[in-house]
Amino acid sequence: MSRRVFVDASGWIALMYEKDGHHDTAAKLYERELRQDSQFFISNWTIYEAFSMIKKKAGIHQAEKLRDLVEDINIVAALKVDSKIEAEAVKLFWDYKDKNWGIVDITSLLIMKKCHCQYALAFDQHFREAAEQFEHPFKVLEL
Repeated sequence: MSRRVFVDASGWIALMYEKDGHHDTAAKLYERELRQDSQFFISNWTIYEAFSMIKKKAGIHQAEKLRDLVEDINIVAALKVDSKIEAEAVKLFWDYKDKNWGIVDITSLLIMKKCHCQYALAFDQHFREAAEQFEHPFKVLEL
């Protein structure tokens, strides 16, 4: 069974924006996971965030490249944040009072749980914290 990797907006931004401090690491991790036939997962909320940030930082052409990449269904499985996931994320946002996890981050964690993702390609510190403390165990990819 192939590895299941959720790609956070921070992962896509680092991959597509060459001036990002994590770009080289993101590119190496992405290529490694491609070679291992990993399945990539995204949510509509995180990819919209990535499109917006990449367009702002690197321009529309890089955002279009990312769009083309994620539209390749053989590589990336896209899941929608539905009303059930959204409601659960809002509840957890208020339940996890001691965490700085945002609602979008929590929806990503819930998508990971739903899709049985064992790994995350993310450079957001919240993912490192959640990997140790969230109810669904996963690891943040490293070189």
